[in-house]
Amino acid sequence: MEFRVPELGEGVHEGEFVKWLVRPGEVVEHDRPLCEIMTDKATVEIPASFDGKVTELRAKEGQTVKVNEVLLSFESGAAASSASPAGQESEQPAQASGQTGREAFEKEAAARAVPLRRADHVAAAPATRRLAREMGMELSAVSGSGPNGRILYEDVERAASGARPSPRTVPSEAFQRKLSVAGPAVSTAEPEPSTRKTQEPDRSPEDRVPFVGLRKKISEKMRLSKDHAAHFTYVEEADATELVRLRMLAKDIGEKQGVKVTYLPFVMKSMVEALRQFPILNSTLDEEKGELVYKHYFNIGISIQTAEGLTAPVIRDVEHKSILTLARELQDLASRAKSKQLHIDDFHGGTITITNVGSIGGLFATPVINYPEVAILGFNKIFRQPVVKKSEGREEVVIRDRTYFSLSLDHRVVDGAIGAEFMKVFVRYIENPSLLLVS
Repeated sequence: MEFRVPELGEGVHEGEFVKWLVRPGEVVEHDRPLCEIMTDKATVEIPASFDGKVTELRAKEGQTVKVNEVLLSFESGAAASSASPAGQESEQPAQASGQTGREAFEKEAAARAVPLRRADHVAAAPATRRLAREMGMELSAVSGSGPNGRILYEDVERAASGARPSPRTVPSEAFQRKLSVAGPAVSTAEPEPSTRKTQEPDRSPEDRVPFVGLRKKISEKMRLSKDHAAHFTYVEEADATELVRLRMLAKDIGEKQGVKVTYLPFVMKSMVEALRQFPILNSTLDEEKGELVYKHYFNIGISIQTAEGLTAPVIRDVEHKSILTLARELQDLASRAKSKQLHIDDFHGGTITITNVGSIGGLFATPVINYPEVAILGFNKIFRQPVVKKSEGREEVVIRDRTYFSLSLDHRVVDGAIGAEFMKVFVRYIENPSLLLVS
């Protein structure tokens, strides 16, 4: 039987094959992740829609696969369980022994030492299952904190941090790579006596790794943006003292509701108010039709750094949401990005993007536009600085919270003067965030 590439999302017809998560001859259960496919938006784990034994893998790393294209061949559960080992005949058919096809399949899986559990016995997302496999953990031994006992990604991490693997447990190759960012994976096996003497490690002067997956998609999108959009970056300084004060108040309120409030919700709401006055920044350029598409809604993309690279899921209808609601959605996006649980729909419909490099450092950056959008805002670090303040005809030096905002524009669409006027309005809301309450 054949398993084909399922629907990957609305309007998505193909993707780049990233890697296999199974091997030929392996017995898999329904909902078990089979492979990863990268679309132009996200990496998607493809789960099995069958119980059976994998017989042939039909895709290779870096290959472009289309929806409905054959990914692998397999034997169904009953067929796999009734198949005899090579050179032997089955002593007794499964049905003759009174076993159902499913029971025979489970017996076969047990004989092959492949852990088999029904999907409804252990509720967990594919990414969570994969993490458990990489850590050498059984999901059945993990307590789930999700709805109806569902095991979350964080539950596996929490269990792993307090669990000690048995001496015979060897981390998977994938997990060893995570533990060892630089250098070879560490082996738990004792070296042979003949190899215990000190030897110079066999090191190659260079390494070559496939340029695939999210890194390749980022490369393609960046090149597309630089080839089409005429980039121009305008930087403005802002006094963030009141923003810092208001955010601290909101942070205390959010903590009582289990929500982490950052500066981003305030930046997003300030952007909306400035975009209302300068809607050209909230547009996209349809070069094929020769049209500038003005958007009457505010769907803001948020750049999030993951282990695989930068991704920019979208928060929709920002104009209709409160600071706490936005903070809750940002927290959810960051969590799902970390655990590779973002969906294709999380990336659709963006009108403008924010990239936040302030948590890392640096004075300011010149971000690359998320084409075909026409603008992207860079939010940089907030720092304390002495400034001269005029009051009642006198000047005095005071300590204030300061920051820089970087606005990259597609100069084909937005003039520099328009960008500067937009920033003037935007900074007014940043410096007086209480105005957001009456907007």
